[in-house]
Amino acid sequence: MSATLTKTWSIEFEKETLEKLFRQYAPHVPLTREHASRPPITEEEKENFYQYWAATGGHDLFIVQAASKAILLIPDLDLHFIGDDGAHAIAFRERVIALTGRDPIDDIRKEAERHWKFLEDVPYRNWLGFVAWELHYEHHILPQVWFNKLTSKIGDAVLAQQSNERFSDDEAVHSVTIANWWRKKFEQASPNERAELAAQLLELDEEIQQRRAAYIKQRWQDAENFNEANSQGIEPIYDAWRKEVLSYLLDISDPQLTSISK
Repeated sequence: MSATLTKTWSIEFEKETLEKLFRQYAPHVPLTREHASRPPITEEEKENFYQYWAATGGHDLFIVQAASKAILLIPDLDLHFIGDDGAHAIAFRERVIALTGRDPIDDIRKEAERHWKFLEDVPYRNWLGFVAWELHYEHHILPQVWFNKLTSKIGDAVLAQQSNERFSDDEAVHSVTIANWWRKKFEQASPNERAELAAQLLELDEEIQQRRAAYIKQRWQDAENFNEANSQGIEPIYDAWRKEVLSYLLDISDPQLTSISK
């Protein structure tokens, strides 16, 4: 019989914590969407839609590629569920074609290559590198997802429906599965081993943060420029949320982290 975890990750924890941070740092953002976004109309808006969602498709393609390289490092966790992100990338490609008449496949591939250039071998360097990478791509990213979901003025009704009906559930499975798999391994370790694991994971998390910082801030700016999202307050929310994630998963009350603004 498997031991019961003393602490488990849940979607309820994600929602409650993010809502608290939004009320604290971005009270201007309604926590429930008030008006649906509208589709791109002008040629400039269609070009912006193309750029944003081709990049998002490349992000998800990279996740599938990186997980496939890490799969042999993680024998006690079936990573095939991350293949959902491949389906998401396909959906983004299809909607770009539908709304712009252009196939973004080459730009999706280029964007995936861009992620490899700034992350290099970190996702498959060792199993802790995989965990740190997953936390950045499945957990730390959530403030960006929330700002775009709640405030963007330009979007696509089909993608919004797919997100509500499937994508959000897929991502929930990813974040919960990875976090609780980590907690199981962490709780089974001795106190000295836990301290060492926490230190190593924090070091890797910081390395990935430094490698991704410019990209992260560019994506926030792209959401404002391309989707007309309102990202005011995202920096303190990102920093506070990242600290909440690592504090919860590593049993560290106040992890010392580099701010995204640095």
